[in-house]
Amino acid sequence: MNYFNLADGIDNLIENYFWADYDVIQQHKLFIKSRAEAIERLTDELVYHIKIANSIYPTCNAEWEDRRVEMGKAVGSCYAILTNLQRVMMRLRIPDNKYTNDVKNITKMINSLKAWRKSDNALKSKLENK
Repeated sequence: MNYFNLADGIDNLIENYFWADYDVIQQHKLFIKSRAEAIERLTDELVYHIKIANSIYPTCNAEWEDRRVEMGKAVGSCYAILTNLQRVMMRLRIPDNKYTNDVKNITKMINSLKAWRKSDNALKSKLENK
């Protein structure tokens, strides 16, 4: 599952203080703590929204809409994680290459969610024809 790989990568970043140097970590402890908490919360929300969307088996348009909303929230969580990572990189002056794999995983997740949402349009057509 892509989202568990993504979550593991994010956890690894946080456990290693975003790969910042020791002096930078000491200087920005509060910032690191707040960004770590925000990113962990967003990662939890991402997994939550994916699980909720995946658990909805629409039998009517209202259920299809609920599922689509959860997919949208999952995409939003990914963009929020990226935004928070950008803030960390800028504040702590961490080179982009330290986060390349994590950014790729988040981008891959966004693309997967968008593809899932697009493929779900066929289901809506079937529901409308019932």
